[in-house]
Amino acid sequence: MTIKKITAILFLFASASYSQQIGDGYAPSTIPDFSAPLKSGIYNGLNTSTIGMANDNSNLWQHLFVARHTNTANNYQLQIASSFTVNDRLFFRKIVSGSLISSNSAWMELATRGLNTFTGNQVINGNLGIGSANPTASLEINSPALNGASETLLKLSVSDASQDYIRIANGTLVNGQFVPTLNGYRTSDNKASLYLTATTEPSMDNGSFPLMTFDSRTSGAAIITRPLFSWDSYGNRKMTLNSNGSLGIGTVSTGPHKLAVEGSIGAREIKVTASGWADFVFKKEYNLPTLEEVEKHIVEKGHLENIPCEEEVLKNGINLGEMRMGA
Repeated sequence: MTIKKITAILFLFASASYSQQIGDGYAPSTIPDFSAPLKSGIYNGLNTSTIGMANDNSNLWQHLFVARHTNTANNYQLQIASSFTVNDRLFFRKIVSGSLISSNSAWMELATRGLNTFTGNQVINGNLGIGSANPTASLEINSPALNGASETLLKLSVSDASQDYIRIANGTLVNGQFVPTLNGYRTSDNKASLYLTATTEPSMDNGSFPLMTFDSRTSGAAIITRPLFSWDSYGNRKMTLNSNGSLGIGTVSTGPHKLAVEGSIGAREIKVTASGWADFVFKKEYNLPTLEEVEKHIVEKGHLENIPCEEEVLKNGINLGEMRMGA
């Protein structure tokens, strides 16, 4: 709204120049004080001698546009100022003084082509586009391509730890590709660089819906073939969750198993749920082999009956539940 008001005032200045000329049409070479009671018009200032100029030192000289209140007994003005630099910063302020004294209120910066510094809350009713002429979201950022470098779209940090930040970027260095990447970076100490936290109220600690969900899918269906999730460290794959729900730790191949581990497993206790147990061998009708039959099988086969041989174990592994039942 402020930019629209300023544009309208500038338009009135331009329109008035066709019907009424101010002085000889040129601004005075310098005036001593931008905040003095000035008549409506155009002025120049020199920052080595003029008081109250806008806070822009890119050029010694500044333009000043003034719209003055009709009451000659006060100092009410709308001022717009900018330096002589091409397409430089643009400032405005309102001087409100009920007497004919200089009043040096703060300058406020408008959005221009150079560096802009804003004071106070900025309200945008509509979509904001950065690098996008027609934004389709409340905030839409379209970053230019950066050859050979990571394209950062958004970076957030705090002033007392500026070396720590979170950023959203393009995770590939390949032209024509975009891999959305969320990166937490921390060097101020050795705490975690990124937290993902799902929070709710104690009254909502019920029901069967998970508090945090990672969902891998196509645009309209579930993933059938590709892995759903992986845990890497600088490109080295540590864990993979496959589309069939199987989890591989240290391996991407899980075979028919829901959990496959390449390496040892340490546990305080392992419980195997079996479909039966070998108590039937103690029943009267069960025909136990004699010691001679057991000896004969060992001599001929090289292992106990119903116990897999070494070749089978090395090739196929063993079923822990079946082995405990058979023991």
